[in-house]
Amino acid sequence: MDIDIEQCRENDKIKEIISDSGLPIKYIKLLLRLSDGIYINGVNYNVRIEDDMVSVILISSKPENRTGVFRTGALTNIFYRVREMEKEHEEIRTETCVTDNLIELRIYLQ
Repeated sequence: MDIDIEQCRENDKIKEIISDSGLPIKYIKLLLRLSDGIYINGVNYNVRIEDDMVSVILISSKPENRTGVFRTGALTNIFYRVREMEKEHEEIRTETCVTDNLIELRIYLQ
């Protein structure tokens, strides 16, 4: 999986990807809120959008920036936001995969 490290350091670039994705406004707003939550919790991340699936790749916690090393509180807050998003919108389904020390949140929009 190719990760653009410069992109994951800049929240504005990721927000631009989400905003320009062509997804319905409802989902763009939800993803922008999630993006802000990840950024506020000091986690390096990247986003990939393919059709009805959004992949949010969590890379590391700041300031350590060691791939695969996360602060527990940051992950707890992020997973809470994802859980609440899924609870409030029954058409959204999520799953989490861990590969090569990266956490991938897959968000399926139906």
